[in-house]
Amino acid sequence: MNQSIQFPDQQQWHEAKGIVVFPALNGGQLIQCHVSLNFLTQHGELVDSSAASVLALFEQLRFDLEELVEEKIANEDFDTNGDISLT
Repeated sequence: MNQSIQFPDQQQWHEAKGIVVFPALNGGQLIQCHVSLNFLTQHGELVDSSAASVLALFEQLRFDLEELVEEKIANEDFDTNGDISLT
């Protein structure tokens, strides 16, 4: 694991877009990351469609999601906005 990448506990559910947005700090640089609801439900079980349930599933999968984001950052796999996306 790359120790220079940190993940502050600041995730937010954006229902209209169907994504959870969360930050990563890489050597002081802020990188916006997002994971789709579809991706989350492929890797875990959603209790219901409430924001609390979506964020609880995100927390359940957090470690694995962070590892995937770290790999994408290391491979410079950014989208056109400079974000990291897990879909």
